[in-house]
Amino acid sequence: MNPAKWDGTLLRSLFRTPARLGGSEMASLKMTRAILGCATTLALVCGLTTGSAFAANMTITQGAAHASHTQDSRAHGKLSCAECHAPVCAPTGSRNVVFGALAAAGGAAPAWNATARTCSNVYCHGSGPAPVAWTYVYTPVAPALAVECAMCHGYPPSSHDASSTSCNGCHSGTVNTDGTIDIAGGKHINGTLEFSGGTGGAGCASCHGFPPATGAHVAHFGLPGVTAGSYVDTGTLEDRYPAETPTSAPAVYAFGCATCHSVDGSKHRNGSVDVNLYEAAAPAGSIKARNASTATYSRATGTCSGVYCHSSGQASPTFVGTPGWNSGTHLGCTGCHANPPAYASGGAGAATANSHLNMADDGYEYGHFLGLPGPWHTSKHGGNGYGVGEDAAAMTCQTCHYDTTDPANTGPSGFYYLDTTGNYDLGGWLGARCDSCHTVGNAVAPRQGGKVLPLRHVNGRRDVDFDVRTSLPAISWLPGAGNVPTLPMWMTGASPTNPWAPNASFSGTTASVILGRASYEPATKTCTNVGCHLAQGNTSFVPDVPTGTVPAVPLVWGDPLLYFAPGSELCNKCHQM
Repeated sequence: MNPAKWDGTLLRSLFRTPARLGGSEMASLKMTRAILGCATTLALVCGLTTGSAFAANMTITQGAAHASHTQDSRAHGKLSCAECHAPVCAPTGSRNVVFGALAAAGGAAPAWNATARTCSNVYCHGSGPAPVAWTYVYTPVAPALAVECAMCHGYPPSSHDASSTSCNGCHSGTVNTDGTIDIAGGKHINGTLEFSGGTGGAGCASCHGFPPATGAHVAHFGLPGVTAGSYVDTGTLEDRYPAETPTSAPAVYAFGCATCHSVDGSKHRNGSVDVNLYEAAAPAGSIKARNASTATYSRATGTCSGVYCHSSGQASPTFVGTPGWNSGTHLGCTGCHANPPAYASGGAGAATANSHLNMADDGYEYGHFLGLPGPWHTSKHGGNGYGVGEDAAAMTCQTCHYDTTDPANTGPSGFYYLDTTGNYDLGGWLGARCDSCHTVGNAVAPRQGGKVLPLRHVNGRRDVDFDVRTSLPAISWLPGAGNVPTLPMWMTGASPTNPWAPNASFSGTTASVILGRASYEPATKTCTNVGCHLAQGNTSFVPDVPTGTVPAVPLVWGDPLLYFAPGSELCNKCHQM
């Protein structure tokens, strides 16, 4: 026989009745296969048209689910006959089912039940043990995704959170943005679990990005170029960069995953998104260990409560609610604690001690605000109530928290930290507010919010780091010739007879001091050698008061200022009266 003249009808009849083939006929068939090639011979056997049409979608005429497997569908591209009939070039008939590599991918153990005509444990069908009837024919009419995807692996798969139905976010190379399969990409039902979520790459980012790009993840972990971490990590940016300074470390927060998720690694990839804000097993000293035992996350509102990160920061903090996780809201200083913090003081050195801002017994607000000279004096900063020629350096968060505030957050001076959103009005006699002078659009005294450096902010401690700068640049609004200050903290109209620290300098009637010698002891909440406090807290000073040496008075955080209390000698704490 001339194999070139054999047509598909003859070949199909021969293949379907192999018992009728004699040795010469089988030899001719093998010759045909050798001459025409396996693909063309198979095309003729299966009723396909050779040539370019064979390269396009195939249409098997043998019925049942052949058509669903050998032409493009919404789930996959056309499959080779070898996937179910291996090897295709030596078939004994279409009922011979020998699974190929794809059906066994991922450790699946595919099986064919010839009697029931069903497949089971086939990778292509989700590796499930439930049998898939061969009579099922996939329809090109698209059902709902929840029905279509669930045929093999659920929508979403059982290993995912029930809300994770945006497949494109983690499988962008496999699933289109509308939820349909990218057939042309060829990554669905290819034997490999394809990840491309978030930033892509390896590690955590291969599944969901590190961090995921959803909600406020980046606000809580914004380190660029990081693709992996530990699910049980409760660290902070400071833990990752212990040798860096606040200005050399990245200016982003980097809270470990377990700060909000779980310190129990078994809760990772367990089929749900676990948010565990309180865990008794949280590492001692971690910020998670400082959360309230009632700390919770509301999925309905996307808000957290009882978390240390959003609190007053005290040893026993006052917790505040958070913005919605998906709200896009960025918090300022007042989002967690007042500006300045104005909680009631528990007394000198107490866990709830507070000298930021409080009310004295005579109705005057007192604390660290605006500028010198201090309690029972309105601030001289900006000539506030003192008249022409009177002024003082601004006393800002940077004065005592130099390593926490951003030194680049300055106003026109280019030197002093600028946060002019502070409200120092407790209803007392002073009732000061920064925005009384600092207004929107004011070029000389602009209004501006605060900004922190994340390295030592929200780290579980209340770091006190005094301004270490020792010189003052030329600024247009400084006092004029003869009274120009030379050091960062200064005040006009100063009396040289007061017990100034040895490092103080005078220019006319302007006194200037530095805070580089100042220190703070957290255990006792005691400050020493703070130039602004004169004798109070100074271990050494110039005793140039004519009546003799002024005894140094301990400077303890939270020490109440009492005017009417007998023997309080309020004014004598700083200078002798």
